[in-house]
Amino acid sequence: MIHKQVINHRQTAWLVGNVLLTGMLISFFHSLAGVAKMDAWFSQVVPVGYAILVAFVLAEMTRAYPGKNMFEIVFIIFGKWFGGIVNIVILLYIWLIICLDIKGASKFFHATLLPQTPIEITLIVLVLLIMYYGKTSLEIAARVNEMYFPVFFLLSMCMYVLLGNEYSFERLEPILSTSMNRLLVSNILPVGIYGDIFLFGAFLHASTHPRLFFSAMKHGILIVGFTATMLLLILLGVMGYTIASRLNFPMFILVQQIHVTDFLDRVEIVMFSLWFPAFAIKVVVAYLAFLVGIGSFGGQAHYPIYNFPAGWMIAVTSILLFQRIPDLDMFLSYSLPLVVLILQLPLITIFYIKSRMNRKMDEQVSMPEGTKLYRFFRYSVWVGAIAMLGCVLTILAGQFFLDKSELGGIVTGISFTVLFFIALLASYAEMQALNHGKQKTARKKASGAFRQ
Repeated sequence: MIHKQVINHRQTAWLVGNVLLTGMLISFFHSLAGVAKMDAWFSQVVPVGYAILVAFVLAEMTRAYPGKNMFEIVFIIFGKWFGGIVNIVILLYIWLIICLDIKGASKFFHATLLPQTPIEITLIVLVLLIMYYGKTSLEIAARVNEMYFPVFFLLSMCMYVLLGNEYSFERLEPILSTSMNRLLVSNILPVGIYGDIFLFGAFLHASTHPRLFFSAMKHGILIVGFTATMLLLILLGVMGYTIASRLNFPMFILVQQIHVTDFLDRVEIVMFSLWFPAFAIKVVVAYLAFLVGIGSFGGQAHYPIYNFPAGWMIAVTSILLFQRIPDLDMFLSYSLPLVVLILQLPLITIFYIKSRMNRKMDEQVSMPEGTKLYRFFRYSVWVGAIAMLGCVLTILAGQFFLDKSELGGIVTGISFTVLFFIALLASYAEMQALNHGKQKTARKKASGAFRQ
């Protein structure tokens, strides 16, 4: 079963977007508002760059070790015994992600929607849900995600219009008046959330085109970065950083402020009905990665046989961890980024070196130089890279060269948003160009030429 999984570029991008975004919306934004204040919406540049770096290394691993997942590659690189230790550490990290998500969601339900229901009941229901999907594969989760995540993304983008009567631009001013130290810290904190991109290492065998796989992951990462930026912009413009930093679940309270006429004042129910299935898929992806990791020790391709004991272990340990919401928030905001950097940076460095040594040419998605499609692809890559660099330079310019003036803040804020959006569009164009190149290459043998 494990080697029959294949997901396309669109499913990969949306799964990445789901995994990185949905868990962030429970309570994480209040930490960013507490650190960077009204400039918290500039906090996504560094974590986006880090996630793209990890995605690039994972794509290199796919090229160097085709048909292998990360756990199998670890055994190849480190050997049987030391590789087993490394895989155990990775499994503990994935277990921590699952427990954080399940316990955080259970606390959220108990505090907002189901106050009379014991938290253990809610938690066990969530575990039973992921155990149900544990009998399937990543393909099933990707198909279900295609039904929910795009709609959830569009509704998130519509929140600015829905909250237009509550929005005040004055709550964001003066723009980029927060110190550079606070901005830097606010860019490091989301690394813990964006580090979940590491989960896709368990599904490298599901990719058959490494360069397209990387472009799809990059597009998904930029979807998350831009969406989180806009949601923070809306949150701060409606509530201000003081209120947002003191709420345990600021996004839930934000959605409650939406009132579309007198007969549609419970929009949070609609948003929740779309958020919860998308969030459940996020936990399912982490759980499937956990099962794949366990299965790698026994050489067992049919990992669902570990579903029942692994699920109940997750349930018991999740109940015991983080009894208070502030403890969970503190760990998620300040400890998890440290865990991610200590664990992932050495591993991706070793993975990259070994992958470059064993790299194979990616002929399946190659495009002959000189064609219009190839030039469009290279143009998209460069536009995206320059746009992201422009985001960084915009923040630096606003901090050091514009004297924190009102007009300078407005210009830098607009420039930052536009450049981030351009990077998102460029990543989509890059992904589509590669996909068309792959299709043309597949027909190349039949036609005898690569035609534009």
